[in-house]
Amino acid sequence: MKICLLFAMTDEAQPLIDQLMPELVEELPYKIYRKGDTLIAISGVGIANSSSCFTYVETKYNCQYYINSGLVGCVSENLKSLDLVLIDKVYNSTADATGFGYDYGQVPKMPKSYSSDSTLKNDFNKTNNFKNVNIASSDVFINNLPKKLLFILPINDEIDVVDMECAGFYQAAYIFKKPIMSFKIVSDTLSEPSNETQFKTILDFASQEIAKKIISFLETKNYL
Repeated sequence: MKICLLFAMTDEAQPLIDQLMPELVEELPYKIYRKGDTLIAISGVGIANSSSCFTYVETKYNCQYYINSGLVGCVSENLKSLDLVLIDKVYNSTADATGFGYDYGQVPKMPKSYSSDSTLKNDFNKTNNFKNVNIASSDVFINNLPKKLLFILPINDEIDVVDMECAGFYQAAYIFKKPIMSFKIVSDTLSEPSNETQFKTILDFASQEIAKKIISFLETKNYL
């Protein structure tokens, strides 16, 4: 396979699925769709789910490239809801082995952070106007200032957005030596957290935007 598109939730991928009309090739342990040289995989929420989903897809399908997308929360004052962002560096914001000499956010014997593949990122961004940001992932939902102070500020780098999957995808990609990149859409910020109704509206709009960006990219690469 040429490329795999990774999502945490089906809702984030649904407009893409509706437009591409791919074949559902697996339902368990993960929903996986196929259209030409493209796979769409739904990992479920959380770092363990994302890393195990990547491992499953890579072991069975041996894709050349991986792209993750979805919604993220924002912990920076420089972004607002519905901003499109391209991920530079990825941290695990609940990894704390500092007592053994590692940096906060670094899993032992793993890099301090993981980076998006520069070639893949540049190809994707040629016709887009994304903001480049760093992301921190954890199984903690970072939705208030105390959690930011506890889990984000100890990372010795500027962190703009947070999610619950990216670090799992990227660590697995690092282990398997596969190029990966991620682009996200901001759903809410700490200063203006969204309620359930607002999030649903944002999710509907953002997932449509994700589909547009991905289809445009796939068409330029002849992956469909």
